[in-house]
Amino acid sequence: MRLNLSLLLTLLSLLFCVNGRAADTSIQVMGWVPAYGMEAAIEALTSQAEIGKGLTRIGLQFWNPSPDGRSLVFAPVNKQGQLVSAADVLRFRDWARHRNIKVFLTVYNNSQVRNQWDWRLARRAFGAQRNAFVAALVAEMDKYQLDGIDLDLEGEGALDADRAAYAKFVKQLAVPLKARAKLLTIDSFHSPCANAPNMRWWADWLGHIDAIHSMGYEDLYEGSDATFTPKGKPVCEGGAALFKYSWQLAYARKAGYLPEQILMGMPTWLGAWGKGGLGDGLIPHVQETQALGVGIALWDLQLSAPAWRSIDVWKAIRAARRDAVDLSSAATPAP
Repeated sequence: MRLNLSLLLTLLSLLFCVNGRAADTSIQVMGWVPAYGMEAAIEALTSQAEIGKGLTRIGLQFWNPSPDGRSLVFAPVNKQGQLVSAADVLRFRDWARHRNIKVFLTVYNNSQVRNQWDWRLARRAFGAQRNAFVAALVAEMDKYQLDGIDLDLEGEGALDADRAAYAKFVKQLAVPLKARAKLLTIDSFHSPCANAPNMRWWADWLGHIDAIHSMGYEDLYEGSDATFTPKGKPVCEGGAALFKYSWQLAYARKAGYLPEQILMGMPTWLGAWGKGGLGDGLIPHVQETQALGVGIALWDLQLSAPAWRSIDVWKAIRAARRDAVDLSSAATPAP
């Protein structure tokens, strides 16, 4: 029996991204362990078993670019400058591995000592020292046998002049990661109109990364009608309600991304936020993302709001993931 060519292409698109990277059709749930919050995070993670069953990825936000931008250094855990240790990396890696959770090296350009997002430091690393910085990231990931790299290099203000250099860095880093079957994710600001990296940069990375984390946190929810006006500029996107989950996803899809490649940031220091939609609680927000087929990005895994340690919340997260897998299975033709 001959298979219609258009049908074949449709089926293949369910299994692979248009950019050639294999698509993970399950909803991802990413959370970060900050260098300054390791003890609180491990206490939260071990507070009940459903949390370990609900997470699919964790980012260890333990590394900074070195001052010269050529390598990596462990981040300080406090204002006195005490550093993260190799033992800390192994402790969280092994906890996650035992639960089939993928672990990422998260590099960021802030710290308890620096106390600001140092874009000049980030630009020195990804721009002036790109080759050495890429090599250092890959070597450190290999050293600790991690599953991928998560870029949390942030800058505030009008920084589009650095967009091309950042894209070149991302594309170069993707090559050795893809060769090792490792993952690459990026933490992004949640509007196309300010800061770096922002949504307008997303199109540059298509085909080279596995997921984008939209860092809107309490700004993001399906019932949002808020607009955004950057300082000294006109209203962003003509006054669109760009902090709706659905608006964020529509923007990503126009850039070529699949829903499961976009993770909506949620604030774990709050037990409720927003208005409208399905409600302001955690389970309604999880259900809003579930309906769109997007993932969840939790800042951070200290889970300081008690509601984030609720068994019911994590059961809802697991249900969202299970439904995504079921839909993927239903779309796959029988042999």
